[in-house]
Amino acid sequence: MKQLLVLSVIFLLLNSCTKDSDSKEEMPLFSFLSQSGTSIDTIRNGAVIWEYGFRFKPLKAGKITKLGIKVPAINTFKVKLYNLTTQTIIAQTSIQSTNEGGEFFGDIADVNVTSGADLGVAIVADVFFKVRNLNGDAFSFPITKDNLSIISFNEEICGPNGCNAFPVTTNGTVIAPCVNIVFVKD
Repeated sequence: MKQLLVLSVIFLLLNSCTKDSDSKEEMPLFSFLSQSGTSIDTIRNGAVIWEYGFRFKPLKAGKITKLGIKVPAINTFKVKLYNLTTQTIIAQTSIQSTNEGGEFFGDIADVNVTSGADLGVAIVADVFFKVRNLNGDAFSFPITKDNLSIISFNEEICGPNGCNAFPVTTNGTVIAPCVNIVFVKD
């Protein structure tokens, strides 16, 4: 009887460890910067301030726990997470980049999201990495990365506080993957 109890406890512990490892942190948007067949131009001081980022939909329910940046500058940048169904900002933070091209993340209160939720993440900046396909083709959105469907890259010229809503202009030829999320599926 004692052996059965010990075996049951071991089974429960192993089973719970397996479930935790399935819920890893996913940070898929920076992967565009290392994608083969692309070229990257670095803009360290643009003529205007943009708000730019990605529209996406989770493929599984989960939560967004952090927002991130990777920019060619040392400065502090505003990052916003949008619910595009209601056109509202559901989280925002300022993230400091302490070295050019480094990945930096800011904690936010966990945002629970459902599968298929229409979301956007954007950064307000006049610096960026411009990524394009070497063959001149547009990126074929939607693009699936991990448990996210990336619907489009969006951008608008705005002032230092960003736009009043998520950028509506899409650009599939040149993207700037300088903003990211940390997504953990349920």
